[in-house]
Amino acid sequence: MNKVKKFLAIIENSIFMIFCMIVILFLVQLFCFTSFKIPSDSMGPALKDGDRILVNKMIKGARLFNVFAALDNKDVTIYRMPGLGHFKRNDVLVFNFPYQMNRWDSIRMNVMQYYVKRCIALPGDTLEIRGGFYKVRGCREQYRKYLYQYPE
Repeated sequence: MNKVKKFLAIIENSIFMIFCMIVILFLVQLFCFTSFKIPSDSMGPALKDGDRILVNKMIKGARLFNVFAALDNKDVTIYRMPGLGHFKRNDVLVFNFPYQMNRWDSIRMNVMQYYVKRCIALPGDTLEIRGGFYKVRGCREQYRKYLYQYPE
């Protein structure tokens, strides 16, 4: 009888530990880090279609919204947690592309569709695009690079 109680206590502790680990992993994914699969080859050659990246949500703060309403294609209210930092030039950003839907007073986003792009300019910079080149002015060094570089 004593061995059965010890065995049940071990099972109970194990289940509790597994439950705690699942909750901790969920909270870390919700507030700290999330992985994303690269949806296209537009970031090539550095990131290829199907690659996975780990996103640090703590820089600008995690977004909280009703996922089930978003899956049903309903309007959702998005809340953002306070962030701990700022974006830097050349950071890889994951975002939802905003679009207008026959209204001038609002912008919509499909929160279930994301884009992965590189940050080439920051607030206060001037971005100029001419003849396939982009130039960023407003920072110490002047950037002049191809806007589109195709791998050979």
